[in-house]
Amino acid sequence: MRYVFVGCHHVLRNTSMVGSNIQQLRPAVNETTERLQGRDAQDANFSAAKALAEIVRTTLGPRGSDKMLITTDGKVVVTNDGASILDRIAIEHPAASIVAEVAETQADSTKDGTTTAVILTSELLRAADALLEQGLHPTTIADGYRLAAERALEILQKETIEIDPHDTNRLQDVVHTVITGKWEGTDAQFLAELAVETVQAIEHDETIDRRNITRQAVAGGGYRDSEVIDGLAIDLESSSTSVVAPETEFPRQIEDATIALVDDQLTIETVDGLGTVNFDTPEQRQAFLDYEDEVYERYVATIADAGADVVFCQKSIDDPIRYLLAREDILCVERTRKDELIKLGRATGAQYVGTVDQLTSTDTGQAGLVERRSIGNQELAIVADCSDSKQVSILLRGGTKHINEEMKRVLDNCLNILKLAIETREVLPGGGAVEVMLAEDLRKHAEGIGKREQLAIEAFGDALEALPRMLAQNAGMDPIDALIDVRHRQHEGNVTAGLDVLNGEIGDMIATGVLEPLAVKQRAVTTAYEAATMLVRIDDIIAAAPDTDTDEHHEEHDSNTLHTDTGGYPWSIGH
Repeated sequence: MRYVFVGCHHVLRNTSMVGSNIQQLRPAVNETTERLQGRDAQDANFSAAKALAEIVRTTLGPRGSDKMLITTDGKVVVTNDGASILDRIAIEHPAASIVAEVAETQADSTKDGTTTAVILTSELLRAADALLEQGLHPTTIADGYRLAAERALEILQKETIEIDPHDTNRLQDVVHTVITGKWEGTDAQFLAELAVETVQAIEHDETIDRRNITRQAVAGGGYRDSEVIDGLAIDLESSSTSVVAPETEFPRQIEDATIALVDDQLTIETVDGLGTVNFDTPEQRQAFLDYEDEVYERYVATIADAGADVVFCQKSIDDPIRYLLAREDILCVERTRKDELIKLGRATGAQYVGTVDQLTSTDTGQAGLVERRSIGNQELAIVADCSDSKQVSILLRGGTKHINEEMKRVLDNCLNILKLAIETREVLPGGGAVEVMLAEDLRKHAEGIGKREQLAIEAFGDALEALPRMLAQNAGMDPIDALIDVRHRQHEGNVTAGLDVLNGEIGDMIATGVLEPLAVKQRAVTTAYEAATMLVRIDDIIAAAPDTDTDEHHEEHDSNTLHTDTGGYPWSIGH
C-alpha cells in the first residue's frame, strides 16, 4: 500500500503500518484540508466527467444539435463540433479537465471523433460506477478495460476496408461522412467535392503535405463562389501595392512572371530612433538627397537585373522605390508574411534573400501567371501555374465572417480526414456499425475470461453501444428499436449494417458510403480507455497546498508520482 501526502513531499511505499503508526502520521495533514475519500471521491469525479459529456452528447452524428456559446464580451459562436465547444467553456473540476483533454488529444491526432471519444469516456465511467457498486475493485475494472481495449483495437484492425486513394467517389464518401450534419444538404456535398479536389491537387506518392494548402476567406459571396486555385493566393489587405505617382499603375496581370523574394525592407537605412535629419548647409541636404536617389536606383537596378517581374518584400517599401519599380513594370508587394514568403518559394522555386543587394537571377523563381484580383472588398495576389508545384489555395466565400470561419473549421476537418484516408487507405463502416460489432465480440470474448475482469469487458462493450443509441436518439429514431435492428442484421451476417440516420433506417454502411478512417476509431478507443482508467483508480482527492519548493525536493519524490499544476484546484491521489 502507498500513501502520498501532498504538500509535505513525503512518500512511503510498501510499508505495513497499522494501528498507532497510522495515527502518528495523521497530524502530518492539516485537519482543515479539504478532502474526499473512497466512494465520495469516485462519485465526484464520475459526476463531473459525465456532466461534461452531457454538454456535447446531443451534438453527436449528422442529426446532432448545435450549441450557442456566448463569451463574456458578447461574442457568439454557433457550432456542433465537440472540440470547439469544450475548448471554449470554462472547466474547473480536475476530472472534467481530464475528459476535456480527451477531446483535445483526439482533435490533435485525427481532427475528428472528439465527441465520440468524450461520450465513450463518460459511458465507461458510468459502467465503472455500477461495477464498483457490485463490489469490484478499481484495479479489477482497470485490468478488464485494458483487456477490452486491446481486443477492440485488434478487431478494428482486422475489420478495416482498404480503399483506392485515387478513387474520387470513395474519398467523397469519407469526407461526406465527416461533413454531414455540420453543413446543410447540397452545400455539404459541394464542400466535400472542394476538399477532395484540393487534396488530389497536392497528393504526391499517396502522401498529403498540408503546408501546400492555403485558405483565404472573403465575406460577401455565396458558398458556390468558393474555388480551388492552382497556386498561392495572398491577401493584399495588409500588403500595399499603391504608388505615389498617379499617372503610373502597376500591371494587373503578368504572364510568365519571374518572382523575387526579399526577406528585408526596401528603405534607406537610418540610425535607430532617429526621426529627423538636421543639415548645417544646403550642400549637406543635397548630398543626402543624392545619396537616397543612389540607393533607390541601386535597389531597383538590382531587382531589374535579376529579371524580376514581381518582388515580394517581407517589410516596408519606400514610396520612391514603388514609383521606380512601377516605371519598370515591376509589381511590388510589401509586408508579405514570412510564412507566405516560404510558400512562394516552395511554389515558384525562388530563394528569398536577406537583403536586396544579395539578389541575383539564380535566386528568382517562375510562375505562369501573377494576377491582382479584386474579390468582394478584398484584393488578392494570385501566383498560379507554377511548374512542378503542388501549392494550391482554397478561396472560401460566405455571407458573413462567422460563416467563413465555420467553413474554414469544417474544411480543415475534411482535409485532415482525407489525409488519413489517403495515407493509410484504411476505413471502417460508420453509422454505429463498428461499435455494435465490437460490443458483440467483447461479450463473446468475455465468456472465455474466467475471472472478475469478465464483467468489466462486458461493460466496455455496453459503453460502446451507447454511441449508436445516441446517434439514433439525435436523429429522432427509437434508440432501443434501432439498436436491436442493427444487432439482428449483423447477427444474420451483415457486419457492416448500421444506422442510416439521414433516411431514418438501417442500412449497409458501405453501400451508403458512410465511411470513417480507422485511425479515428483507434484513437477514440485508446484515449477514452486511458482517461477512464485513470479516473477509476482515484480514491482520494485532496486540496493541495501550493508547491513552492519543487526543485529543492525533486529527488525525494517517487518516480511514479504524478505532479500536475491544477491552478489551485484539488487534484487526485490513488493507491
